[in-house]
Amino acid sequence: MPTYVILLRAVNLPGYGKVSMADLRKLLTDLGFERVDTYIQSGNAVADAKGAAATVAKAVSAALEKLMGAPAGVVVRTHEQLDRVIRENPFVAEAADGTKVHVGFLAGPAGKEAAAGLDRLVARYPKRRDRYRLVQQTLYLHLPDGAAETKFSGKSLDKALGVMGTARNWNTVLKLHEMSNR
Repeated sequence: MPTYVILLRAVNLPGYGKVSMADLRKLLTDLGFERVDTYIQSGNAVADAKGAAATVAKAVSAALEKLMGAPAGVVVRTHEQLDRVIRENPFVAEAADGTKVHVGFLAGPAGKEAAAGLDRLVARYPKRRDRYRLVQQTLYLHLPDGAAETKFSGKSLDKALGVMGTARNWNTVLKLHEMSNR
């Protein structure tokens, strides 16, 4: 049975869907997933599940919508995919403190105009020093001024990319990679 890293979008943020990690673990167990673990309160889980990643994402999304009463974005990755994300990080030196580099995990391929949309975000906010690198379904972000004020988030980012995604800081990426190494 494959091991998956399950990433929920906009869970337990002010004004967004609330789900406890205990409820998330129960939900995943009720779906038949095994060896379910969660990490911090921001919607990160590691579980063994039958089926392809897309099937797992659909099942989790449907169950979360039923539980929370609203749609929930879900992105699923394998340990091997996280290996590649870590190897291909273009901001290795900047990732030393673990909080200035974030990884956006996209639910599918970015749209044809994604690079232009991301460049517009950078140009629109010249005082921010944010940088990005888009590699397939992964968006690497270097946010030297921190993530709190970045414009690489939410609906503006979805619009630029043409696809939904969810981001994690580098420390979280490394921890989820460690947890999924089974």
